[in-house]
Amino acid sequence: MNKRPNYLIYAPSYDPDSGGAIFLHQLAHVLDSLGEDVRLWPWTMEKLSAPAWLKKLSRKPSSLWKNPKFDLNPDLNTRIARPSDLRPDSIVVYPEVTLGNPLHARNVVRWLLYRPGLKDPYAFTENEMFFRAGEMSDLPDLTGGAPDLYVWNRNRVYRNEQRADRAGACYMVRKGHEKPRIPETENAICIDGMSHAEVAEVFNRCDVFYSYDEATMYSQFAAICGCLSVIVPGLYASRADWVAAHPMGRYGVAYGLDDLDHARATQDQVGDMLDEKERDSRRTVEAFVAKTQAAFAGR
Repeated sequence: MNKRPNYLIYAPSYDPDSGGAIFLHQLAHVLDSLGEDVRLWPWTMEKLSAPAWLKKLSRKPSSLWKNPKFDLNPDLNTRIARPSDLRPDSIVVYPEVTLGNPLHARNVVRWLLYRPGLKDPYAFTENEMFFRAGEMSDLPDLTGGAPDLYVWNRNRVYRNEQRADRAGACYMVRKGHEKPRIPETENAICIDGMSHAEVAEVFNRCDVFYSYDEATMYSQFAAICGCLSVIVPGLYASRADWVAAHPMGRYGVAYGLDDLDHARATQDQVGDMLDEKERDSRRTVEAFVAKTQAAFAGR
C-alpha cells in the first residue's frame, strides 16, 4: 500500500499581525488535526531581484535549506520541516507571492491569498493546482476558477466591552495605501502595526473605524467590538459589487459613508457569521485534502 503524500507549506515565521503568515500556519494546524502529515518549510525573507531569483531557482532544494529563527504559534499544532521531509511525492503549498517553484517540487499547490499582481509580482509554473482564499484573490482566466480554501479561527481578544465612554475614530491603511485620505481620519488613531490586544482596546474606545484596505478582517473585528466599521471605497462601483467579492462584508460593515445605517442595523449579526465561517473553513480544508490527494497520490 502506497504511503500518502505529505504536505509542506512554504511559509514565513509566524507573525500575529500578518494575515498571510496566520493563514499558512493555521492551514498546517488544521491539516494536522485531520490526521495529515504536514510541516512548515521556512522561506527566506529577503526580496530577490529577477537575476537573483533565477539563480536561486537553479540550486538544488537541499542547498536552499536554512533554519533561521522561525517562530511558531504555541496555540497551534505545527512543526518545522526538515530537509528529509521533502520527498518526490510531497505536496508543496506555495502562497501567490512565492516566485516560481524554489523547492523544485513535482506536486505544487498555489494558494492565492491575495490577487496576484495587484500588489506583488507573481511567477507560477506549469501544472500547478490553484486554490483561492476568496473570490477577490482569484485570476479565473489563469486558474479556470480556483476552489475555495480558507482557514479561520476567531480571535477571542475581540469582544464588545460595552464601554460608555466611546469617542473618536481609528483607521487602517495596509493595502489601501494608494487611496487618497479622507478628512475623517485626519486626527484619528492609526492601528497599523499594533498587536491584536492593542487593536481590540482601540476598537472598544472609539466610535468609528475606517479601513482603506477593502479586504481585511479588521473590519469585522471592529464590528464585534461595537465600533462602527466603515470601508473607504475605491475598488468597486457599489456596495453590491464589493460584497460579491467580500461575502464577509455583508453584515456590520459600511461600504462608504452613505452606508452607515446598514452597518449599524446588522452589526449584531457579525459574531454568528464568524462562528459559521469557522465551520465552513474546516470544510474547505477537508475538500482541499480530497482534491490534492486524488490529483497527486500515486504520481
